[in-house]
Amino acid sequence: MFYSHQYKGLRFPIQCVWLKLNGSWPLSPTSKEKSRRDESVLGNSYLATAYIIWAWYVIASVGITISYQTGFLIKNLSDIIITTENCCSTFMGVLNFVRLIHLRLNQRKFRDLIKHFSYEIWIPDSSSENSIAAECRKRMVTFSIMTALLSCLIIMYCVMPLVELFFGPELDPQDRPFPYKMVFPYNANKSWIGYVLTYMFTSYAGICVVTTLFAEDSLFGFFITYTCGQFQLLHERIDNLFTESNEDDEQMQLKRLKGIVEKHNNIIRFAHRLEDFFNPILLVNLMISSVLICMVGFQIITGKNMFIGDYVKFIIYISSAISQLYVLCENGDALIKQSTLTAQILYGCQWEISGQFKPGSDKSNSKNIRNHLWFMILCSQQPVRITAFKFSTLSLQSFTAVCNPLKESANAVNQIFSQILSTSMSYFTLLRSVYFDDEKKHN
Repeated sequence: MFYSHQYKGLRFPIQCVWLKLNGSWPLSPTSKEKSRRDESVLGNSYLATAYIIWAWYVIASVGITISYQTGFLIKNLSDIIITTENCCSTFMGVLNFVRLIHLRLNQRKFRDLIKHFSYEIWIPDSSSENSIAAECRKRMVTFSIMTALLSCLIIMYCVMPLVELFFGPELDPQDRPFPYKMVFPYNANKSWIGYVLTYMFTSYAGICVVTTLFAEDSLFGFFITYTCGQFQLLHERIDNLFTESNEDDEQMQLKRLKGIVEKHNNIIRFAHRLEDFFNPILLVNLMISSVLICMVGFQIITGKNMFIGDYVKFIIYISSAISQLYVLCENGDALIKQSTLTAQILYGCQWEISGQFKPGSDKSNSKNIRNHLWFMILCSQQPVRITAFKFSTLSLQSFTAVCNPLKESANAVNQIFSQILSTSMSYFTLLRSVYFDDEKKHN
């Protein structure tokens, strides 16, 4: 039922299982098409329909939970501490609510992206390029760490209220805690059954939010990591273009160069398709990240008489938010570096010692080789980049001054990362100023 490609043993990150469970993974295009022609696959059609209904149920449950949280926000808007605390979970819910809708409404694009990746970008472990495949797998460890952080976060949100309920001081039935601060349009604490069902409903919505976040980010990093791996393989082919072939065989050199050009175009085409699919989500992600970092930092600094578990929760929150932002930008920067490095590799591939400069060589072949090299160099000077809906580029900028001893070396900084942290710090300073001004008035 699910769309998958077994081409060359393709294996997606384990986190992608959650995209299937949340209803975001594309279905096979034959599930419905065949059902119109062949009754033997009618069962698959029913399963596909049930899966689509489940996907919309997940989206609806997340949206309803966000509306409950928003109601609590509006009710307590005058209290800056309560507002900023609840904004953290609410904004993360909004971010992944948008992600879930985007994935559901772009199933065909998602399926085409997987297909293109399967045939053009995936590097199988059993191939001769297993060292680069191993390097790609190693880079994916970062996403496993991010997954662990976010998993700890949602576990704490779901478990801590239960610890408070069963092991804390006895609470009034109307004060029983929920995973997040919410206002319901009904009395959720009227009975134990209503409380349990509401708790399970909102908890699972939160699980869908967090799992969608780390699953989609892991898939995004997976695509970029292997795209960078393909650029590395392309660089190896360019390095060996003239050194491995017979110097007199210009026809063979030209044929190999045309294969390199075709592969280069396929990699760039996939990167553009990847950017086209993910850039709306990246824009929303970067906008909300600045607010999240600000809110969580404010809670950590100003929180008084806070339970130790809440401190741990907020520390994990801000760690996962910053690390998620950094990992995305670092991957975008790696793609830029690998794509622009191609021009340098082409220039240094020892084309000057090839047979095209020998007396009696075919002038037309020599001209074609030069033209292909020139056009590839020209194309490679334009970096392949991932943008946040064309507003910003995911990248790291390295500022180093090694030539002049009077200048200090600058650290590698993330352009978007620093901009968002700067914005977050501005918001944080404003909130902190308002909070302490209110405290002085009260005292």
